[in-house]
Amino acid sequence: MKAVLAAALLSVAAGAPAGPLVAAPGYAASPDLAEPPVYNYQYGVSDDYSGANFQQAETRDGYATSGSYTVALPDGRIQTVKYTDNGDGVIQDVTYEGVPQYGPAVVKTAVVAHPVAHHALAHPVVHAVAHPVAVAHPVAIGHPVAHAIGHPVFHG
Repeated sequence: MKAVLAAALLSVAAGAPAGPLVAAPGYAASPDLAEPPVYNYQYGVSDDYSGANFQQAETRDGYATSGSYTVALPDGRIQTVKYTDNGDGVIQDVTYEGVPQYGPAVVKTAVVAHPVAHHALAHPVVHAVAHPVAVAHPVAIGHPVAHAIGHPVFHG
């Protein structure tokens, strides 16, 4: 085992570069990040299939930034935000076009568990159980009983 470890260390040491590490030729010096940024862009998406509809435009020259974006909201309105920033904080003007349209209200119904009544039967009752159910019968029943139902069981 020691021989294997020694051979591995020797091969790693032999593959290490000799001398100081230097940058490969051909790389330019890093750009001066102190230069103030200057740019402008715009884009937009209008997809009838998904209903996505938005656009944005922005211009920046040093600390002066301005732009706007527009979004089609789920309620049918169009939201437009115009913003400016001169390096001392963002000022936004938000406007809405259209009247909100809401769909029908969703009413949730409660799930009700119905009690299972046990009747005296002359023959055995066998049911398949979809989930484990703990049953405690306070009365003695003269035949085997198992339950097969797809909903919760209540034994009173």
